Amino acid sequence: MAPSIPSPNITIPAIPLTPNSFAAFGSVITSPLPAFTTAIPSPPPTGSVLANQNTALKYPNISPFTSNYHQSPSGAPAQPTMSLFACLPRTLRPSPTSKNASIFDIRILERHPYTTQTFVPLSPSSNAKAIIIVAPTLPSPPPPSMLTPYFPQSKQSGPPDLTNLKAFVAEPGIGVTYGVGTWHAPMVVVGKRVDFVVSQFMSGREGEDCQEVEVGEGLEVVVNMGSKSGRSRL
Repeated sequence: MAPSIPSPNITIPAIPLTPNSFAAFGSVITSPLPAFTTAIPSPPPTGSVLANQNTALKYPNISPFTSNYHQSPSGAPAQPTMSLFACLPRTLRPSPTSKNASIFDIRILERHPYTTQTFVPLSPSSNAKAIIIVAPTLPSPPPPSMLTPYFPQSKQSGPPDLTNLKAFVAEPGIGVTYGVGTWHAPMVVVGKRVDFVVSQFMSGREGEDCQEVEVGEGLEVVVNMGSKSGRSRL
């Protein structure tokens, strides 16, 4: 059973997801080419190489794929895995202050302490968006009352810092990689179902592949349904 932690009453806006805005938590995967590109540019763009008999551009190493399972308590080996997540649209509640905004209530956060986790959408719908919710790890060890197998006495293994929670709107076709150990909400999509290919390492050990915490009421993300960014009501 996931431990529970108290949460402050905080309302945050969901802002556009960009490589710079998300850099503290992981990386963003998006095509560097305009959608209307149908021919190889000359010269090829920086960072790309020609492939497939010069009919494609390859961009190597677009996102990290990292395993730190050798640092896990069990030391058990992990295998790279690839899964399909069919994420159904969440039900948001109306904002009491704006007819164009809706609110998502955060009730659980999770992390994968020894692996990156990458979500790449398939067949993106123009009416579907993903809400990426992340939090830093508290930089100091938790108090003794919170010490559990999830939160050992380690500066790198604390609970999420809820006061610095962030939320981002991923437009259709944009993928994301959570950095090793990054606290995040389970994937939230709005509008329509989004299917994701999800890549990560796994050992099959409970508590090492995934760790969860439940949070109390009061953590809200405001999503502006009429534009690319959210709006805070603070």
